[in-house]
Amino acid sequence: MRAVPTPDQEMLRETMARFAATLAVNSPAELAKIDRDAAWRDLAGLGVLGMRARDGGVPAASAYEVTLAIEPLAGALAPLPLTGALLAYELLALAGADAALLADLAEGRRRIGLLLAPDLAGLADADAPGAVIFDGEGADSVLALAPGNGGAQPVILAVEGAAAMEGADLTRPLAVWRPGAGAKLVGAPLAADAFARWAAFAVALACADLVGVLRDGLAHAVDYAKTRIQYDVPIGSFQAVQHMCADMLVRIEGAASATRYAAWAVDALPAADALAAAHVAKSWCAPAGEAAGEMLMQVYGGIGQTWEHVAHLRARRVMLDRLLFGDETHHLNAIADNRDAVRKAA
Repeated sequence: MRAVPTPDQEMLRETMARFAATLAVNSPAELAKIDRDAAWRDLAGLGVLGMRARDGGVPAASAYEVTLAIEPLAGALAPLPLTGALLAYELLALAGADAALLADLAEGRRRIGLLLAPDLAGLADADAPGAVIFDGEGADSVLALAPGNGGAQPVILAVEGAAAMEGADLTRPLAVWRPGAGAKLVGAPLAADAFARWAAFAVALACADLVGVLRDGLAHAVDYAKTRIQYDVPIGSFQAVQHMCADMLVRIEGAASATRYAAWAVDALPAADALAAAHVAKSWCAPAGEAAGEMLMQVYGGIGQTWEHVAHLRARRVMLDRLLFGDETHHLNAIADNRDAVRKAA
């Protein structure tokens, strides 16, 4: 694994940062002003939706490169269902879905959301009660698993009258799933290793979103601390504020390092090792993100607690990322189970 991005990867990150700046959300009121359909078409034009398209079985972009695209958009709080779209594409590609369907997804002509379990820890079975639609905005269908079909069998379900939920994250609304007609099996059931690799990819993307939200948030908070005057001095001169910013930096950089390794592992390591790296990454990122999100609001003082300020949008998005594909308890338990299995096998 390279410790630093290549020139091409740096160019990707810079391109996505410029694009994300056009979608930056600086207050809740701005969420309604963004032309999301136009932004989605632009994403497709940049090739982001098809980053995991296969050529001879090899994805066009590595999972690490996908995180470089996600982080700037998350930092801008862009209200686009990109994570769900990329994960739906990946699962369908691994299952050998029809090329025409994959092309429609990559070129933005169609959107498919994800049907998740009520705790958001993973894909739901098609007939599971209480399932939740994630990143389903603009989608006419969702991707789930067909129960009892000999492995992880993807199934596409038509969305019929999903009810909006009052979720924490205002930039990526959730919806309650209402079962209906129109279930369609897609491709072949995934082997255990293939599904484990997809799960590792999903966790890495959730971590990348969290890192992007917090890294950009810290930069803005530091700028604010340098210019906000209290008692005739910048608040950044107060030791309490300095300690909060330093603590956030340590947490965010640790999360970024764990996320980069987990994303690299998706393509470079055996599936079991990739999933283990994902468990480690999320077990660090989830609590680190929640703590840093709270501290972001504290740096701004009273204004950071108001509805009009952007700080709570970041804290709210991090709260969803913490639960998405499992919180720290979920992943620490998985690490413990893996170690116990190794001990028993020895």
